[in-house]
Amino acid sequence: MTLSIIIPVYNVEQHLERCIQSIVSQLPDDCEILLIDDGSTDRCGVLCDELQQRHHMIRVVHQHNQGLSAARNKGLDIAQGEYITFVDSDDELCPHTLKENLAHLLAHPEVDMLEYPVEVHANTPKAYLLRFPDETQHTDIFADWIRREGYLHCYAWNKIYRAHLWKDARFPVGEYYEDTAVMPRIIKQCRAIHYSSHGCYRYIMHEGTITTSYRYDKQRQLFLNNHRLYLEIKENQSLEHEAMHLWACCLNLLIDMGRCADADRVDHQYIIGDTSKHRPAYGTLFKATPIATRIKLSPLPLIGLRAYCRLHAILKSTLKA
Repeated sequence: MTLSIIIPVYNVEQHLERCIQSIVSQLPDDCEILLIDDGSTDRCGVLCDELQQRHHMIRVVHQHNQGLSAARNKGLDIAQGEYITFVDSDDELCPHTLKENLAHLLAHPEVDMLEYPVEVHANTPKAYLLRFPDETQHTDIFADWIRREGYLHCYAWNKIYRAHLWKDARFPVGEYYEDTAVMPRIIKQCRAIHYSSHGCYRYIMHEGTITTSYRYDKQRQLFLNNHRLYLEIKENQSLEHEAMHLWACCLNLLIDMGRCADADRVDHQYIIGDTSKHRPAYGTLFKATPIATRIKLSPLPLIGLRAYCRLHAILKSTLKA
C-alpha cells in the first residue's frame, strides 16, 4: 500500500461527499481512504458506509465520539500505507495534488515529509494562498523549520509523511490545536523535507469550526504550545533572532487570551506572571525585531507585561468594535 489518507468525520454531512470526490478523482492506484466516523449524530455514519460501497479504496471505522485527535490516532493505528496524509472532512484537495506530490516522494526516498500549498480561509474575504518554492532541505531540519516560521502553518494536513514518522507519535487527545503540539516532534525525525509548489489544499472555513470559535481554553492551548517551543529554542544562540519572533508571537496570543469573553482572569494573570519569568532581555528583543514591532513593544519595559497585555487587549477590542 502506497498511501493512507486519514479523514476524521463528525457531523459534516453537507460537506463529506464533496471532500471525498475531490480525493477519489485524483487518487493513484494502491491507496486507501480511512473514514473515521467519530460518533456523528447526523447522517455521516450512513454516508460513510455508502461511500465505502461505491469506492473500493475506502475503509470505514465507526467509534464513539472522542474528538479529532482520537479519530486521527485511530486512523494511524490501522493505516497500511508507506506514506500517510490527513484531510479534514469539510475541506478539499485541488486536482493533481496527491498524484504529483506523491510521485516526487517516490522518486526521492530520502525525503520523509513533503509540504504543499494551502488556500487558507477559502470561500471567505480573508482567503489567501500559502505558497512554497520547490526546495528540499537536507540538513539542520528543525532549525530551518523554525527559521521558516513553520510553527505558523504546522497543520497536520497539506503534508505527506513517511509512515515511520508516526510510529511512536500520536495527537494529544482532549487538546485544541493538536497540530501545534505534535508537529515539532515530527519535524525533528525528518531526514529531509521537500517544500512543493504543486497542488493545493483548500482549507474551507465554516461556521462553528474550531478556528472560528474564539474561546479562552482554545487560545490558552495555542499559547502554551507556542511558548513551549520558545522555551525549547531560546538558549540556542544560532536561533536567537527566531526566538525573539516566536516570543512576540506568544505575546500576541497572551493578549488575545485576555480579549476572550469567557476569559479566566485569575488563570490569565497566573500565566502572564509565569511568562514574565522566561521573557527575553528587552535589548535583545528590540534588536531582533523590525522597527514597527519595536515601536509596538516599546511600552513593555516601562509598564510591565501585565499592564501591557491589558492595554493591548483593550485597544484590540476597541478597534474591532
